[in-house]
Amino acid sequence: MRDLDSFCEGLPSAASKVRWVECKSAMSPSRLPGLDLTLNPYQGCAHDCTYCYAPYLMRRERERWSEVSAKADLPRLLRAEASKRRGVIGLSTATDPYQPIEAGLRLTRRCLEELVRAQARVSVLTKSDLVVRDADLLMKLPKAEVGITITTSRDDLARIFEPGAPPPSRRLRALRELNEAGLDTYVFIGPIIPYVTDAGMDELMAAIVGSGCRRAMTDRLRLRPGMLARMTSRPGAEALGDDFAPLCSSEQYLAAMERMVSDRCAAHGLRVQNAF
Repeated sequence: MRDLDSFCEGLPSAASKVRWVECKSAMSPSRLPGLDLTLNPYQGCAHDCTYCYAPYLMRRERERWSEVSAKADLPRLLRAEASKRRGVIGLSTATDPYQPIEAGLRLTRRCLEELVRAQARVSVLTKSDLVVRDADLLMKLPKAEVGITITTSRDDLARIFEPGAPPPSRRLRALRELNEAGLDTYVFIGPIIPYVTDAGMDELMAAIVGSGCRRAMTDRLRLRPGMLARMTSRPGAEALGDDFAPLCSSEQYLAAMERMVSDRCAAHGLRVQNAF
């Protein structure tokens, strides 16, 4: 596969770790509610969120998850598959389609061009405001929807657990811009983290409603081996207190938090549903 060193000059530092990989098919069946197929332009994710469950599902070493690979032949394969395989396509379910390297590679955008050609149904989920760049293509798709993931309204808290992702202030601005463009949007509030998601909850609800978004999806924190240790070892996590770790491990507390967030969403006029 071709070398990326010269291509990645001037891009975010994470780009230097990217390599090309080949794939046999563009899409795979999805087991997630509301999605029939899944499309993942990348392997790994430079957002490097400490609570990410994708490495466990993909059976990839967590320590190497931020080493991103790009599926070079994906647009070509997608052109052949998109017109033959029908259903809602999730973009993406095991990575973020708008992580930093996408700004230069434009792999997700090239996939969207093929999906526009096939007039496919697409559901996008991302933590990045880069998705606004592709609003022109998303508007050409039938019933396209875009979800923006937000775990907290506070940039400082998000930085602890989502070190490589754009701050929530930028994501909320993107949510507003997508709504102003006429796209169907929703906010994915998850994972719901004790002392993080509930910090600035009023501000978060106001920002969501103010953006024009009218739908929310919630998901509780789902710990996997080593995940809590990774979260608590992050700089700034110690300020959350000694009971942060025990609460993250309490299914009863996490379920109560999810109900609280759902109730707050409903109280602000948002149609809310649990992710799983």
